[in-house]
Amino acid sequence: MKLTTIVPLSITGIVCAAALATGATAPPAAAHSAPAAKTAALQSPQTAPKVEKAPKASEIFIRVDAPIFSPSFAKVPLAMVNDEAITVEDLKKTLGTIHEGMSDGKAAPKQDYQELLKRLVNSLLIIQEARNMELDKLDEIKNAVDDYSKKTLREMLLKDQIKNVKADAKEVEKSYKERTEEWRLKSLIVAKLDDVKALEANLKAGKKFDELYDKAIKDGSGKEGGKSDAFLSRDVIAPTMLTALQKMKIGDISKPLPLEKGYLIYRLEEKRHKEDPALKEQVQQELDAKDRVNALEAFQKALIKKYVTQKKLYDKLDFENKKVKFETFLKDKRVVADIKGEKPVTVAMFADAIASKFYHGVERAIEGKKVNKEKRVIMDELLGTILFDKEAKARKIDQSDDYRNKVRVYTNSLLFGTFINKVVRPDITVTKEELQDYYKDHSKEYTTVDSYKLNAIAFDSPKKAEDAVEKLRKGMDFKWLRTNADGKVDIDTAYFGLFDGEAIAKPNLPEPLQKALTGAATGDYRVLVSGTHGYAIAVLEVEGARTKTFPEVEEVVKEAMFYKKLNAGIETWADKLRKSSDVTIYADFAH
Repeated sequence: MKLTTIVPLSITGIVCAAALATGATAPPAAAHSAPAAKTAALQSPQTAPKVEKAPKASEIFIRVDAPIFSPSFAKVPLAMVNDEAITVEDLKKTLGTIHEGMSDGKAAPKQDYQELLKRLVNSLLIIQEARNMELDKLDEIKNAVDDYSKKTLREMLLKDQIKNVKADAKEVEKSYKERTEEWRLKSLIVAKLDDVKALEANLKAGKKFDELYDKAIKDGSGKEGGKSDAFLSRDVIAPTMLTALQKMKIGDISKPLPLEKGYLIYRLEEKRHKEDPALKEQVQQELDAKDRVNALEAFQKALIKKYVTQKKLYDKLDFENKKVKFETFLKDKRVVADIKGEKPVTVAMFADAIASKFYHGVERAIEGKKVNKEKRVIMDELLGTILFDKEAKARKIDQSDDYRNKVRVYTNSLLFGTFINKVVRPDITVTKEELQDYYKDHSKEYTTVDSYKLNAIAFDSPKKAEDAVEKLRKGMDFKWLRTNADGKVDIDTAYFGLFDGEAIAKPNLPEPLQKALTGAATGDYRVLVSGTHGYAIAVLEVEGARTKTFPEVEEVVKEAMFYKKLNAGIETWADKLRKSSDVTIYADFAH
């Protein structure tokens, strides 16, 4: 094994050392100095200047402070493992994976970059050993890599094709305005059809809506349909009514709209648009996506027109012909479409694509007369797959560093996983005694926290909540009070999901609620004050913190112990491979 760690020096120090070694800084001899031979004769061995040998080019190193996230340094090698580099880009991707695994709002832990690099080296050693064992020649690996390569090539082509496609700004604004439109109405609900007809007749005769409205309210033939000062958004309006509203002008009166009980007549008082930046961004994304789909469909059609000549045989193919078994089509080598520069599409290829489409069974689809209806769609998809690959190669996407790196990373991940499953995992065993010992050493990890099952009634004032709790403590039934109490309001959104009788861990409760429950026991009632509102809290059940028993957590312990041993097994293999490998570490993470 050759393990080399480069200790970087400053570039100034190295240049000076090299210069001094070659004598570049030695002062020139004076014109009146003694002859060299005489001078040499006067010098003793102890005082004679030493001539140092110049270092080889391979022995000169420089230190560079390279920002990890700078693209300029992406390909700089941090280590070499048997002539295969681990670059800054590899380390950056590892860091990105760690950050992706963090929940929103949670800070990523401080990284030990030297340890991360060690893990990368270990992984590469195992991947190289997997290649030495020819695991990359297994059919399961080759097929998976082939499928991934084709899929990635097509995805990169399509992404490149639509990278500049954006929805028209005017269309976005129009759709946004429509979806943020609100209406204010003056509405009347009339119970009887005869009264509705009479109202319509009076309106037609020229009478004012306000006059008729007030009269209907006064004589009881109608009632107010809603608050006339409130604006209605489209999500609370029935589709038929929304269609009518979008065509109405201010002051227009609607036709009677049938309700479950009675009829609704209304006048449009006012229209407005409510600003909603989040919705506008959503509309932009939706219309962008729609235009991109259209652009891809047009792109596919253009490629088919450019490269494909469809045979008349296509129109004659009847996959639902009961006289011909579907298996016959799967063996049919007749050409159904020619593609310039590519192998032709045969009936067998077409039939195979159809079989793949109907994964619940092509025979069932044939019986349901669904296959022939889908012929065009399936053929276009098949042609699209072939032509996208062709176009991607024409654009040399398959030769790009980005594509090759994606395939390399995917292949390496498969090789690493296959090596672990076939070589390391089979040697891992966990005994019952080991599980119990692990449980004893890590029992604190299996300790629960206090949890509560709660119910509550929200009131419009803290005083009413206090009165309610007092009544509950004296024996009043909670369900009866929740149904009949005065001053009830809806539960605030901050407390949604907390009063459903489900067990909730104390740390997951809002701090004011935690304080209100201090010292609470099963069956207690507590008051929670939240602004101008008050809550009567029913403590249905309290479960104190405890350590879970071994049987409760045995499977969890087994998994933890197994992966601990698995990681140790990976480390052992990596150490073994290091001893027979040439590993050079260039990186210095001292700063």
